[in-house]
Amino acid sequence: MKPEILFFTHNPESPCAQAVRQREDVLTLRPEDDFSAYLAEVKAAIVDVEGEERGTLLKALLKEKVPFAVNGLSGETPDSLKKLCAAAKRRHIQVCWLGSLRFEWAMARFKELLTSGVLGQLQELRLVKAPAEGIFERLKDEDLLNWLLLGNETAYYYDEVETDDYAVTAIGARGTATACIHADGTNEVKVELADEPIRVMKEQSHPRDAEIGYFLFAVRGGKPWTMMGKVPN
Repeated sequence: MKPEILFFTHNPESPCAQAVRQREDVLTLRPEDDFSAYLAEVKAAIVDVEGEERGTLLKALLKEKVPFAVNGLSGETPDSLKKLCAAAKRRHIQVCWLGSLRFEWAMARFKELLTSGVLGQLQELRLVKAPAEGIFERLKDEDLLNWLLLGNETAYYYDEVETDDYAVTAIGARGTATACIHADGTNEVKVELADEPIRVMKEQSHPRDAEIGYFLFAVRGGKPWTMMGKVPN
């Protein structure tokens, strides 16, 4: 059986490679390898490559109309992302980036809290994090906040401070909730509602496993990649 997904990397021990390793029907290749023999069966590719090699590989995948996910967008510029998005649209293929904060355990639980209405009418959302470095870090912030609010007109604010944690706090009419990603990977959700005991939940998060799992599920099922990070245009 030929593989349905191609995975390109130079580092077989990267977090992305470790998440892919045990998946079925995924073939690991180097970015310089010829993948033409797999074009008849391949449904998508995952690109865990940086720098000039990434650009060369993405051009090859676009030429062959292979949908793909890029592990991170470090080093990209607004202009290069617009060109990538335009090229994908012309070829009618889906492309996305990996590394979305939506797949962190705390953020998924936080989203459930907001959707449930347990906080009452939302008044404010506040993000506290270290200063952003590069376009990709800001893109991840905006992607998370847009997903959490989904068109809600609630005001949101950024507080960039020297911290090792990444935290989002929602203030509602009935109380507050905070989702925090700690530096060691532990996730925490704290809920403070009026006239109720404070609830604190902690869990070790495995976001890349969850993200890769969703990506493969969507690709194999022929579904839109609705939860994946969209390349901005």
